Amino acid sequence: MMRKYLCLLPLLLLCLTANAQGSAAAAINLKQAETLKFGMLVLGVWALINILISSIKLTKSSRNRRYFFQMNIYWNIVNMIIAGGALYYILSADAGARTLPETVAFHSWNLKLLYLSIGLDLAFLMLAAYLKEKSLSSPKAEQYLGYGQSITLQALFLLVLDVTLVVLLEGHAEQLLPLIQG
Repeated sequence: MMRKYLCLLPLLLLCLTANAQGSAAAAINLKQAETLKFGMLVLGVWALINILISSIKLTKSSRNRRYFFQMNIYWNIVNMIIAGGALYYILSADAGARTLPETVAFHSWNLKLLYLSIGLDLAFLMLAAYLKEKSLSSPKAEQYLGYGQSITLQALFLLVLDVTLVVLLEGHAEQLLPLIQG
């Protein structure tokens, strides 16, 4: 009689291991969601502050400062759309319900997106340098200079934010690794 139940022991251990992996994955998902939510809130607040201040300053500015504040407004409208869309997704998705493979895929996708964003941030910094250089010999010197200054500010902020999010999410990857290997 006891032998019948002994064959169920490996199945029970497998179920317990899968359940432990599931709850560990759920905890990682929740931490990742909090990290992403924090990042998008920071981006949204940055965008809102930039739009408000730049809108006020734009009415009182001239020359290259006018173009600086103008580009800040344009840039941060896009930031608001990105932050709003990402927050909507983060808040509407049930992060704790993802399976381990879904957790790994979602984590990987977020890191790829952030690394792409870091590349874009660096490209924007190069664009800003180009605009500043072009402003030295162009009839649109004020516009190029103002846009270049704005893009420099925005790209540096986004670079710091993206690198911070990558570092935080890579910390979650260290918690994921034992689950994948186990």
